[in-house]
Amino acid sequence: MTTEVTTLTLESGTQIEIVPLKTRQFFRLMKIVTHGAGEAIANLNLDLAEEEFVLKLLATVVFAIPDAENETIDFLQSMVSPVGLRTGVILNKQDREYNANLWAGLDVELANPEIGDTISIIEAVVKREGEDLQALGKRLMSMFSIAEKTGQLVPQEAAEADIPEQAATKPSKSKKSADEE
Repeated sequence: MTTEVTTLTLESGTQIEIVPLKTRQFFRLMKIVTHGAGEAIANLNLDLAEEEFVLKLLATVVFAIPDAENETIDFLQSMVSPVGLRTGVILNKQDREYNANLWAGLDVELANPEIGDTISIIEAVVKREGEDLQALGKRLMSMFSIAEKTGQLVPQEAAEADIPEQAATKPSKSKKSADEE
């Protein structure tokens, strides 16, 4: 994944940095799309040109937000840091308080961000990370294909055909109990 620094200015004027997408942030992104757009992400064509893939992924994430509200806020909070943090091996009390105030202000803004800020942050992440996400998707699909060919995964149609008919027609325990009374 990229290490390029992206800086945005929120509608309030607060400046933020988009941090690199790493494992935890990736899982938070996946929670958004799997909770809100599972079928759409499963049908996302990984063989599209990069620009078209990024636009379709962006649309998928944005349209998934209403069904993944908390996941989206968690993702946004994990993807940004305030601009101007003081750094060093050892910070004095004044620098630690300054940093704590920057983080506190950002926490307040991202608890219920402006809609434009939400879209801007997601857009910046997806555009910056799109190529890597597309490559990762292709890699994962290749791994699943190999696992299926070697018998480590059961193809979906076969898994559905293996469901015993009597399990589908057998009354549930609660219905059985009601009938016995």
